[in-house]
Amino acid sequence: MKAVMLFMLVGSVAFCQTASNAEAPSTALRAELRTSSNQVRMIDEMVMTVLFRSSKEVTICNFLEWGAPAGLYLRVLDSSGREVQNTFAPFLHPLPPDLTGKGALITIGGNVFAGFDSRIQAKTLFPKPGNYRLYCLYNPPLSRHYFQSQTIWGKEDGTVESSPVSVTVDQ
Repeated sequence: MKAVMLFMLVGSVAFCQTASNAEAPSTALRAELRTSSNQVRMIDEMVMTVLFRSSKEVTICNFLEWGAPAGLYLRVLDSSGREVQNTFAPFLHPLPPDLTGKGALITIGGNVFAGFDSRIQAKTLFPKPGNYRLYCLYNPPLSRHYFQSQTIWGKEDGTVESSPVSVTVDQ
């Protein structure tokens, strides 16, 4: 009898854990990085697309571009996993957003997403032919409560990292 009760107790705990995990959809912001090709030559130009998505509504700063002011960084790793030094260094100075958030914020979620394309010379990203992995990091530049009337995905929510994209570079 004790064995049957123990079995029922363990089974009900496992069922409750499964049900509670299934009911908690992810509301986290996700970043995606896409490239126009997974095989390029050093003289080619690549189109890189960055997309921000979320299953639930999330408000983010509407300044989407590479560099520290926007909090978006491109990382390039070689085949051994070490970061590669490159000459890709965007230099932008956005106007500070006003505290009302009007025009400075964008809300995404479900089928609504945000993103942009960049055209970058392969020789700017890769020092020589080889196999590389690219990924982007979004480290929000503003505090979560920067805007007076709205809450955004901010520093307190943490860094968002895309999945890596593999690229083979030929001469």
